[in-house]
Amino acid sequence: MILSSDELEVLEYLKSWKGNFVSMVEICRCAGGRHKFKESPHWAKRLMSRLADEKLVEVNERGHYRYLGEPAPEGAEGVVAASEDYFTPVENPLIVGDDYFPPPELPAEAPRAKPKRWVSPQFENILKKSGKKPVKHRQHS
Repeated sequence: MILSSDELEVLEYLKSWKGNFVSMVEICRCAGGRHKFKESPHWAKRLMSRLADEKLVEVNERGHYRYLGEPAPEGAEGVVAASEDYFTPVENPLIVGDDYFPPPELPAEAPRAKPKRWVSPQFENILKKSGKKPVKHRQHS
């Protein structure tokens, strides 16, 4: 089945709802964008019956739609998908476990001293009154 760009937009929008039902107004407003909605507020209505006939979307009794997924190709009922261990793993010494990009080994750094900050005289008075000792350093001149 060949889908139009509008139908693909609708399906992508419904996929984003992860199986929840969405109203037709919401589909028309959000799937095609603001400009398409202003030009034709009900642009998606004519597409939804075709998508429902092809079993790509499901409609509930309130007229809301949800994405069902791709239909199985004809004659593919007896096809078995390959398992995850179909291909034998190749041992590569550069790959550590499942991490393809292991973190580089960083040299040990000396602990950094806490940076000293300039404190205004007014704020220094406030700190002294509260019992805290302000740490001052010289201003660069």
